[in-house]
Amino acid sequence: MTRILKTIARSVGAVLIWPAWARFAIASRMVGRDRACAAISQRASRWPGLVGEYLRCALMRRMLGQVGRDVVISFGTVLTKPSAELGDGVYIGCYCVLGDVRIGANTLIGDHVCIPSGAGQHGISRVDVPIKEQGGSLRTVRIGADCWIGSGAVVLADVGDHCVVAAGAVVTRPVEEYQIVAGNPARSIGDRRTATDTSREHALPEDAVS
Repeated sequence: MTRILKTIARSVGAVLIWPAWARFAIASRMVGRDRACAAISQRASRWPGLVGEYLRCALMRRMLGQVGRDVVISFGTVLTKPSAELGDGVYIGCYCVLGDVRIGANTLIGDHVCIPSGAGQHGISRVDVPIKEQGGSLRTVRIGADCWIGSGAVVLADVGDHCVVAAGAVVTRPVEEYQIVAGNPARSIGDRRTATDTSREHALPEDAVS
């Protein structure tokens, strides 16, 4: 029954987003696909609640390179590049900003995560020219499948499959599969294949959460 309701919701959403899709198509011709994608995504990011999540997914399926099944794009999140790809079961929290990314299946992205199109968007080598006028380079950032990117993280380099990036971490170098990284710049603090689940040891007592 739940699957049927989701299918109906997706079908209805695909119809309701047509005005936004039309604006994107028109804006793409006027200002280019990148700017059009960012502008329409900003407007769509304000759609609230569960309805907003379904509408955003329906719209992004039309705008982006790929959006898989059962994807959640939460309130306030903006995707700025139409080349972005989201695998099946991807969850993206609130107030994230994503550029040219490829996110693997079943990966979780916490709130306030920033994944721009690489670390070289602005040149800084010349001091006689303002940074905003120096050329930069964009690149695709790849996040593997079954990863967890903690809230407030900034990811500037690729992350392999099955990784955990701690909240607030700044990833400046590629992260190999199964690694748990933290800090600024992020460094490995463990391996998921050998890590011990200590969640019970650090759980709050029941009377502390009442």
